[in-house]
This record gives sequence, C-alpha cells and structure tokens, in this order.
Amino acid sequence: MKKKKVKLNPIATITGVVTKCPQRVATTTNKVMVSMMVEVQSDKRSNYPMRVTGFDERALSLMLCRKGQIVTITGRSSYWHGYQLVMQDISLP
Repeated sequence: MKKKKVKLNPIATITGVVTKCPQRVATTTNKVMVSMMVEVQSDKRSNYPMRVTGFDERALSLMLCRKGQIVTITGRSSYWHGYQLVMQDISLP
C-alpha cells in the first residue's frame, strides 16, 4: 500500500504585538499547549490578528510573553477560523 505524502505548510516569520496574554489550553492527550493572540505588523498590508500556538517546551517560551510586548515568531502558518501559526521559534527583545 502506498503511503500518502503529507504537504506541510510553508514556514513563516512574523513580528507583532501581543494583544491577548498567553493562556493554557486543555487537550485530550494532556499535552502542554498554550495559545495567544498577536497583531501582526506588515509593510504590504494593514495589521491583522493571528493566533499563535505552542506545544511542550515551546509553550513554556510563550508563557513568558506579556500583553503589549513586541515578539518575532517563526512557525508554520495555516488558516482555520482565522490566521494561525504553530510556533517553532520565538525571539523576545
């Protein structure tokens, strides 16, 4: 039986201001998952909100963010009930 290739979303880097503080999200598998909202700043279009999600160790990095802080995040983007980004790396000033 042939295995189906999974197409991964491209990696994106965003810079924005935290608009909603990070909060822990309950999962059925009891994994650590944190979600927060960022207003992404762009030269090509107006600012737009994006949900950033982190799992395990990356979730702990997200918990260090505070409202109003400027962050740069790298991860895989998608669109489901709004723009989303699954975090791979974060840099805090």
